[in-house]
Amino acid sequence: MTFELIFSVVTAVITGVLGALTKNKVVPSKYIPIQNIVIGIIAAIVAVYFKLFNDIPTAIIVSLALSLGVGGAYDAKQIPKK
Repeated sequence: MTFELIFSVVTAVITGVLGALTKNKVVPSKYIPIQNIVIGIIAAIVAVYFKLFNDIPTAIIVSLALSLGVGGAYDAKQIPKK
């Protein structure tokens, strides 16, 4: 259980940091969800490699939910500033 929690936190932090760094500077805003999907798929591959999840579909779903959720939370936080 500890590995899953660490994996979730690391995936969320990496997604948030990359989203903050690339938003409106390197990657146009409309492509940020694609960036988050790529991060989620890479995280799923890493999770399966280190045997954090027993099956691939679960790893993909959890990783995508984490990465897209963090991206959405970041965007929601930015809305009041606009």
